[in-house]
Amino acid sequence: MSVFEQLSRNKGTVSTTLGKTLARDVLDKGQSDLLRECIELTVHEPSAPAARHIRAGAAKVVELVAEKRPDLVAPHLASLLPALSVAEPQTRWMIIRVMGYCAKLNHAVAQRAVAYAGKYVDAKEGVCLAAATDLFLGDLGAISKKDAQQAFPMLQLAMENPITNEAGWLLEAGFKMYANLGKTERDQVKRFAQQCQSSPQKSTQQRARKILRLE
Repeated sequence: MSVFEQLSRNKGTVSTTLGKTLARDVLDKGQSDLLRECIELTVHEPSAPAARHIRAGAAKVVELVAEKRPDLVAPHLASLLPALSVAEPQTRWMIIRVMGYCAKLNHAVAQRAVAYAGKYVDAKEGVCLAAATDLFLGDLGAISKKDAQQAFPMLQLAMENPITNEAGWLLEAGFKMYANLGKTERDQVKRFAQQCQSSPQKSTQQRARKILRLE
């Protein structure tokens, strides 16, 4: 059965089980053709709502591969950029995360995703997309001081008005780029961390303490 057929039969917008199975075929069996097909399917009939589960299912595979082997996905980032404009947030959050995983290896294309990240920060479409966007900004800002200067203003904007359960991801992103920030920006990250110390989420408290221990 082809990848397209498997994704077509997929129930729901994202199937982690199917995604993991297909990603293992790429990672363990070297099925590069499968990866290329999934990359193409992230923008399958981009204006068709009925195809959203195909796009999101394919994006899940690409995300899982990029997490483990960004070198396999990085050469194809330009082909993934159109997936950042599809209707369903599931595909967009997985592909913006892919951009972060691959940012060091394909810096030029990853930078082109910054404009999309800015739109996501403004739109506030849900914690999954917000978290993936925050982490992308963190990954990009971790590359260099110049990248941090580009990414931090958007992270700061999100910090000023975080959505529910986003604070931990904002802290993680701030931690990622912290070494490349100036004193003013570091102080802003630490002030946000201080505000998060009383968060009801233990993971957020831990991330806040991790930042506050930094020099």
